[in-house]
Amino acid sequence: MKPAINSSRNTGLINPGMLRLKAFPMLHELHTKSYRIWTKIDLNPSELRVFFKIEGAHPTEFAKIIFPENVTKPSRQKDLWNDTCFEVFIPTKSADAYLEFNGSPSGNWNWYSFKKYRGGMTEFPINPESIPKQSVQSRSESSIESEWVLPMSGIRQGFLSAGQNLLQFDHVGVSVVLNTSVATTYWALAHDGIKPDFHLRSSWVGTLKT
Repeated sequence: MKPAINSSRNTGLINPGMLRLKAFPMLHELHTKSYRIWTKIDLNPSELRVFFKIEGAHPTEFAKIIFPENVTKPSRQKDLWNDTCFEVFIPTKSADAYLEFNGSPSGNWNWYSFKKYRGGMTEFPINPESIPKQSVQSRSESSIESEWVLPMSGIRQGFLSAGQNLLQFDHVGVSVVLNTSVATTYWALAHDGIKPDFHLRSSWVGTLKT
């Protein structure tokens, strides 16, 4: 049976497996009137698929979002979080190590491994067959949909980079940096810090269930 993603701390479901991300409280929550962001994650033995949808309350609100330009040949790029960006955090099950994936709507991407909270950051090498790909990207006048395919072989390379031999994880963190002409806002399934911090393991509340 294919695992589905579930979060006991997020009730913004529009259909089974679809979760609504929250803007950072106090600082950005007023933006929830203008935007809604959804995610869905599917896992199988060969890949992790992460779907994102950003909706504007009105086309004029959606038009305020600043997107990087699409590229014809996506590649590995640094500092994608400085612009509108999709992010996935994958913790090892029995250690402090974790991975951070960045996917730009442009198609560019990056992978990092960490040995502990914000420590031992490595832009780990990855084989060509393990490169993540944006398999879907579509836009309307008030929404954008994006799906990223993350090969398990690439996740394994990241775990090895962090010093972990076992490919085991049972929950993930999903987040979005949304850059608009008004502000840069930070969205996640949960926010446990006193400031926006996607690296807090306690905020990674997407639990994989079989």
